[in-house]
Amino acid sequence: MAEPEPSGADIGYISVTFERVLDQALNSRRISDALERSAGTLNREQLRTRALRERAAIAAVAAVEYHAYTESKALAAEQTGERDSNGNSISNSGSGGSGLLPVLAVFVPSLSAVAAAVFLVSGLALRVFGGRPYIGAGLLTAGFVAAAVAVGGAVADLACLLVAAAHNRSAVDDGVPAGEDAEVKRAREAWQLALLERGMMPFLLARLDEADTRDHV
Repeated sequence: MAEPEPSGADIGYISVTFERVLDQALNSRRISDALERSAGTLNREQLRTRALRERAAIAAVAAVEYHAYTESKALAAEQTGERDSNGNSISNSGSGGSGLLPVLAVFVPSLSAVAAAVFLVSGLALRVFGGRPYIGAGLLTAGFVAAAVAVGGAVADLACLLVAAAHNRSAVDDGVPAGEDAEVKRAREAWQLALLERGMMPFLLARLDEADTRDHV
C-alpha cells in the first residue's frame, strides 16, 4: 500500500528539523575541527548551502526512522480519540470536562461584569431618585463585589494565557510538540539522531574531505 503524502504541516516540520540538525552538526566539535584542518577550503556557510541543496538525499538516510515516527504519531492519535462512522476522529467522553473549563473561564468574568453594571446603575438610580436607601446601598455593594469578581477572573484568565503561551513558545523553540506522547518522543528523537549521525555528519565530513583532496592535487 502506498504511503500517504506528507501534509503541509509535516513538510514544514521536516524542514525546520532538518535545519536544526544541520546547525547542531555545524556547531559540533568534529565539524569545527575539520573546518580548521581544511584551512579555508570550505567555510561554514558553504557547507550549509551544500547541505540544504542536498536535503532530500540526506533526509532519505533516516527515512526508516521517520516512518516509525509518523506511525507512532498516528497510533498515539488513535489512542487518544475515537473514530465515528465516517472514520473521522472525535474526542473521548472525558474531554467534555476539559472543554467546559475554557467556556467557564470566559463566561464567569463576562457575567460578573454585566451583573456589576446592572447592580451599580440600579443602586445609583435608587439613591439619586430618592428610592429606598438601604436597597440602593445593597445594590451598590453587590455591584462592587461583582466588579471585583470580574476583575479577579480577568486577571486569572490573563495569567493562565501567559503561562500557556510561555509553555507553547518553549515547546516550539525546542522543536517539541506540546503534550507529546512518550513513545512519540522516543521515535522523534531516534529519527533526529539518525538524521544527525547517519545523514548530516557523514555528508558534511565528506564534502570537507573532497575539498581538501582537490586542494592538494
